[in-house]
Amino acid sequence: MSGRQKGHTTIIKRSARRAHTGGHGGAWKVAFADFMLALMSLFMVMWIMGQVSEKDRKAIMYTLNNQSIFDSHSFSPISFSAHDPASANAPEVTPSAEGNASVSPQPVASTVTDPAKQVDADQQHLQQALQSLMIGKQAQSNMRIERLAQGIRVVVNDDQHRMMFERGSAKVTTYFQQLLASLVPALKQSGSHLMIIGHTDATPYQQNPFYDNWSLSVNRAQSARQVLLRAGIESDKIIQISGVADQKLLDPQQPTNAINRRIEFIILSAAGLSAWENSFAIPATHAIPTSSAHE
Repeated sequence: MSGRQKGHTTIIKRSARRAHTGGHGGAWKVAFADFMLALMSLFMVMWIMGQVSEKDRKAIMYTLNNQSIFDSHSFSPISFSAHDPASANAPEVTPSAEGNASVSPQPVASTVTDPAKQVDADQQHLQQALQSLMIGKQAQSNMRIERLAQGIRVVVNDDQHRMMFERGSAKVTTYFQQLLASLVPALKQSGSHLMIIGHTDATPYQQNPFYDNWSLSVNRAQSARQVLLRAGIESDKIIQISGVADQKLLDPQQPTNAINRRIEFIILSAAGLSAWENSFAIPATHAIPTSSAHE
């Protein structure tokens, strides 16, 4: 067979060519670019922080901590405003005065001797204490704090996982008994007076024709008062309880939303307490004569 032996087998080996992947691809370039971008961003943040003075950082934190998601919605003989009255007293954010010899520090004594500023400082201290308590209790979804013209409003509300009261009832659940009781030390230290306002959602109360959401909201405010009293607050510090049923919903688009079921505590400043007392003053035109009946 032309030089080949009969029965001889020819074996042909073919090597498969392997595709060059891994280090020869472009994925590492994308990852490296992302790393460099993140590193540059980090350096930019550090550089910006280095340019902002300590005073400016405190002013920024003050602004962030005093933002509010609420509009004014509380019933009271006092006209409450949801705007922060202390905004004018907040630390002013100004360009760094470094290298500017014409800038002189403000006298420290004036902030200590001014009674109005001292009251505002006390309110800020109370607000910070309540915010620390809220964070410590992990109650951010059940508690809101904001400044008003006459004091501080603390809103304690239901969410999808926790209810303050049993449905259709004024009985406070265990978690919220503990949460409300934890407010008492800060309230006692401040010496402030407070008002308690009950709110319900728009679910109609049908168990009793003589008992509706108005009655329920008042009874829930009374139950919250009892929890505070048992926790040690002085009875004369609670000057008013009231209920507004479902008339002031936080979420009007969803009247049965859990956030609408809440208790509001209005912690009055000295000015707020004075305005509250003046709202009950007898008008001069209706003053009772003081002349003796034997004249």
